[in-house]
Amino acid sequence: MDESKLKLTFDKYDIELSDDKVFNLNSADNNFKYDFVYQDAEAAKFQCSQHSIKVFVDGQLYKSAIVCAIAGGTTIHSNTAVIDSDDIFICCANKVFSLSLPDMTLNWMTQVDMATCFGIYKADNGLFTHGEMSVSRLDKNGTILWETGLRDIIVYIDEEQRYQDAFVMHDNYIALIDFNGNKYQLGFDGKFIGEQLSDQQKRWDTFDKNRNQKSNKIWWKFWT
Repeated sequence: MDESKLKLTFDKYDIELSDDKVFNLNSADNNFKYDFVYQDAEAAKFQCSQHSIKVFVDGQLYKSAIVCAIAGGTTIHSNTAVIDSDDIFICCANKVFSLSLPDMTLNWMTQVDMATCFGIYKADNGLFTHGEMSVSRLDKNGTILWETGLRDIIVYIDEEQRYQDAFVMHDNYIALIDFNGNKYQLGFDGKFIGEQLSDQQKRWDTFDKNRNQKSNKIWWKFWT
């Protein structure tokens, strides 16, 4: 099992999330027997992201579950899961799973991005997901209230080839950076408050504008 783990608490329970890469959905001989196995429709056919959730009370294992899904791969980190009321919400591939606490029964599973869901956050009495392609807001029943994309994927690598945080929650908005270095402020209602284009984006926009103008002139001459 991967060493990366996330530890959370709920009431008198300790919750531990980790990657379980050795679990086999198609096998009855896994070393660890989960109380519940939750998966999307394709997980049994292809290599998938597999995240283990274990609930402990007084140091003893109480319940366990594993969620499995297909899309861009995810790992366990500080924004993989959040707890709200008596539910835990977990990112796995491009989906979010909601499980009840402490008994680990499945409430729902929702696809929140075309590619990958990097993280899930609580704010403004709702849930927000940082996907590779889009930002989404969900209610606690798993319904997507709105989703929006940027000019490029919501991943940013600086000039020294270091990954930077492209999604930062503030008190009343979300700060975003896309792959081209464009910066955005997105309100909790899904509307953009501000946008700051990178120099690279400005050059590309100018190039596209000039190319389109040149193309239109050529077609105009052809038809006249």
